[in-house]
Amino acid sequence: MTAELRRGLSRADLVSITLNSVIGAGIFTMPAALAAGAGSASLAALLGMLVLVVLIVLCMAEVASRYDVTGGPVVYVSSAFGPFAGFVAGWLLYLSRLATFGAIAVTMLDYGGGLWAPLQGTAARVVAITVFVAVIAAINLRGVVRGALTGNVLLALKLIPLVLLALAGAWLARGDALPLPAPAKIDDLGAAFLIALYAFLGFEQSTVVAGEARNPRRDVPIGLVGGIAAVGLLYSLLVLACMHTVPNLGETKRPLADAAAALVGAPGATLVAVTAVLSCAGTLSVWMIAAPRVLYALSAQGELPRALSFVHAIRGTPTIAILTSALLVWLLTVSGTFAYLATFSALTRLLVYAGSCAALPVLRKQGGPAPVSIPFGQILAALAVLLALGVLATTSLVALRDVAIVLALGLALRLIVRLRNPQT
Repeated sequence: MTAELRRGLSRADLVSITLNSVIGAGIFTMPAALAAGAGSASLAALLGMLVLVVLIVLCMAEVASRYDVTGGPVVYVSSAFGPFAGFVAGWLLYLSRLATFGAIAVTMLDYGGGLWAPLQGTAARVVAITVFVAVIAAINLRGVVRGALTGNVLLALKLIPLVLLALAGAWLARGDALPLPAPAKIDDLGAAFLIALYAFLGFEQSTVVAGEARNPRRDVPIGLVGGIAAVGLLYSLLVLACMHTVPNLGETKRPLADAAAALVGAPGATLVAVTAVLSCAGTLSVWMIAAPRVLYALSAQGELPRALSFVHAIRGTPTIAILTSALLVWLLTVSGTFAYLATFSALTRLLVYAGSCAALPVLRKQGGPAPVSIPFGQILAALAVLLALGVLATTSLVALRDVAIVLALGLALRLIVRLRNPQT
């Protein structure tokens, strides 16, 4: 008998996975990048992109309530539009997560180097990331609950200082913000929207692990909506804190550290640097839970080699998928080649999100009302897809070329697997 994944994740674990996945490295630079592009409209740009994210999350919450299996968008798109579309969604989702891991790991090491000088050297960085990847892979090999517990601890450690700084932002918002210029041109505002979007990405992680949740049809939608609501509030208050405390906000490289230093002095900046390391570590630990499950889901559907869907008989974990993912992210991080993929990480995930939203009306037609049905779901899904396409229209041709290249490689791998296993 084939071993199965174990259902051990609670509702709180799923909310934690959403928070940990979204609150990573981006928030520590986003206020400055927003100010550089949107200027005095920074908060409006953030809230505008939050509207798009909320639409996507609501649509995904309804679709997720139909399923209790691992895979998330892979399953949704495959059910609505067929296995080919499902493979495209899964392949792009997995590659975007690989790129994100590399980028966040480098940010973690950069902040770590500021706290401990030896980490600024290449050899020490290689040793550090090797140990880190080995540890989080080993934890997840022992069981999904252990992996989730690690993420929960890291989430608590990074949220405490961020929430305190956000509360300061709420207090300061009663007065006037420091002056910021108006956006110079529409292109600057468009770039700011993309920056804000990137900071919200990653919420789909909780849907990917549905096959290991105790009550996924109910808890996954709550994890999605509750998590993104908390993130939206936290981000808004942090941006306000920076706008009220950091002069020339658009020119700084460490906006949250500068805001903390303005409020409590040098110890505040050091605390934010420690928080950045913990934040990155928490996001990467959750990555090791969710990303291998994308490989598992594609393999279980016969789209990738069968070995990737192997589940350990005792621990109930997708062993080969975890080890493969650990090796790939280690290679990408130590080699630096992740930068090639990082250029289109946001683009690929936006395509996957649009596919999940487009699945909503199709699945309603196929299976009737979902266990969790959002009001005006078909209208919201159409609006989400249109807004996503509008953001994609601002994407460079280079990024689209990159997506086409890696997609062609994935389809070639899929063809090889199918030729070797004609029954799939």
